[in-house]
Amino acid sequence: MLSNQCAIISLSSYTGDEDLYLQQAVVFIEDAIQYRSINHRVDANSLRLYRWYYSRIWQWGLGLTIAVVLMLAFIERPSSFSYTSDPRFRPPPWEPPCGLTEGIEIVCLVIFAIDFATKSYLIGWEEFRKCKWLIVYILAVSASVIDWALTLSMYCDQNLRVRRLIRPFFLLQNSSLMKKTLKCIKRTLPEIASVILLLALHLCLFTMIGMLLFAKGEVHSQNGEWEAYFRDLPTSLSSLLVLLTTANNPDVMIPAYSLNRGYSIFFILFSGFGTYFLMNLLTAIVYNQFRGYLLMSVQASILRRRLGVRAAFEVMSCQGRGQDATHSEEHVERVRVDASLQVMARVQMKSYYRQAIIKNALDKHLNIAPFECNFIVCLLQHPPKPEYNSSLLQGLQLLFSHYYVTVVGNAVALANVMCICTILVLDSEKSMAERDDYYMEVINCFFILYYLMEMSLKILAFGWRGYLSYRNNIFDGLLTVCLLILQITIFATYRLPFPKWLVSSLRSYFSLNKYILYKEIVLKDGAHLYIQLQS
Repeated sequence: MLSNQCAIISLSSYTGDEDLYLQQAVVFIEDAIQYRSINHRVDANSLRLYRWYYSRIWQWGLGLTIAVVLMLAFIERPSSFSYTSDPRFRPPPWEPPCGLTEGIEIVCLVIFAIDFATKSYLIGWEEFRKCKWLIVYILAVSASVIDWALTLSMYCDQNLRVRRLIRPFFLLQNSSLMKKTLKCIKRTLPEIASVILLLALHLCLFTMIGMLLFAKGEVHSQNGEWEAYFRDLPTSLSSLLVLLTTANNPDVMIPAYSLNRGYSIFFILFSGFGTYFLMNLLTAIVYNQFRGYLLMSVQASILRRRLGVRAAFEVMSCQGRGQDATHSEEHVERVRVDASLQVMARVQMKSYYRQAIIKNALDKHLNIAPFECNFIVCLLQHPPKPEYNSSLLQGLQLLFSHYYVTVVGNAVALANVMCICTILVLDSEKSMAERDDYYMEVINCFFILYYLMEMSLKILAFGWRGYLSYRNNIFDGLLTVCLLILQITIFATYRLPFPKWLVSSLRSYFSLNKYILYKEIVLKDGAHLYIQLQS
C-alpha cells in the first residue's frame, strides 16, 4: 500500500522535481506536528497556498475576525451595553449610525468567505463533500449575507436579525476542541436517551402520586403542602424536579412531615430511586461516553501524526527512486540524512524540536522505523535543560527540577488560601474602617516572595524554554506576576509603611479616649517619625 501511495504522489507531482518532493515532505511534517489531515492537494502552488493558510498571520487574523463579529452584539441596536443595569441611573445607550456596524460585519463576512473558499479548494471536491462542517459553513455565510442585505434595505430598522443567532457557529467551526465536544455529545445522546426517558416516567409517576396524596383537605391548616408545592400539575412537576437535584430538600416535605411522619416515605422513595440511582446512572453513562471518545480522539490524533510522518518518508524515498531507477528495493525504502536535514531547515517548528531531531539523525540513511521514531519521539520531548559548570548550580538544578517541588508549591498555595480564609473569618463582623490590614499584607508579601523565588529557581533549573513548555508553569508564572503587580500598586498607592498600620498598632497599646498623644517611633534605618494621633 505504501508503494502505491508513493506512485500516487509521484503521479500528482512533477517527475524528478526535487524541490517539490522536499516541499511535500515539509508540509506533511507540519501536518504531523499540528495533528492535521494529509488529505489535501500536493502540487507546488497548492502547497504554497496551504502553508500560507495555516500560517500564524492568517490564523490569528481569522481568530480576531471571529472575536470582532461576536463583539458587534454589544454595540448594535438595540444595545444594553452600559456600566450599570439599573434603569434609573443608566444613561441612554449609544446609537451607532446606520451602516457602521454593518460595514464592519460585511468585512468579517468577506474574510469568512475567503477562508471557506481557500479551505475548500485545498482539500478538493471529494473531501469537501464528506466534510459537513464546511457545508454548513457556506450556508451560514450565505444566510448572514442575505440577512445583512435585508437590514440595509430596511435602513437598519429590522427588528429580527437572524445572523446574530448564526455568529456563534463561526467560533465553533474554527475550534477543533468544540467540534470534538459536539461530536461527543452527539454520540452520547442516544446512549442517555433511555435513562432520560426513565427519569421522565419516574418524575411523572411520583407527581401523580403526590397530587393524590397531598390533595386539598377540609381543614385549611393541614393544606400547607398542597398550597406550597402540589397546587396544580405544573407546580407539582417543578417541585419534584427541583427535589430531584436536592435543591429544595428538605423544605419541600416540611409541611407534610409536620402533620405525619409517614409522609416522609414518599419523599424517601422519590429521592432514593431518582436522585441516588437514576441521576448517578446518567452521570456514569455520560462520563463513560466522554472517556471513550477522549481515547478515540487521542488515538486519531496519534494516527494523523504517524500518517504525516510516513507520508513525508514516502515522498522523500520517491525522490531517491526518481534519481536512480536501478537502486534496489532495500535502498529505495531509505531516506538520506542530508534530505531530512533540508526538510528540517524549512519546517516551521520550535527550535529545540529541530535540534533534537537533527541530533538523532546520525546514520547516512534512515529506514522507516528510525525515521518515524525520530520525529515522533522528539516532538514529545521538552527542551533540554541548561548545562552549568558550577556544582552549586547543578545541585539547585537537580533539586528544583524534581516533581516534589511542585507538590510543595501546591501545599504552600493551600496554606496561603487557609491564612486568607482565617483572617476573613476573624474580620467578618468588623467594618472596613475597623479592620487592620497589617497582618493580611504581611502574609501576602511573604507568599508573593515565595512564589517569586519558586518561579526564579524553576527558570534556573529548566531554562526559559523548558519552563514555558509546561502549562502549569505558565499559569503559575502569570499568577505570580499579577500578584506582584498588585502588591507594587498597593505600595505605590498607600506608601510604605501604611498610615493605617501605624494607627492600628498604636491603638492596640495605648488608650486614646479624648486625649492627644505624641509618640516617637524609631524606624529600621534610624530615621525618626513623629505622628500626631487624635481621638
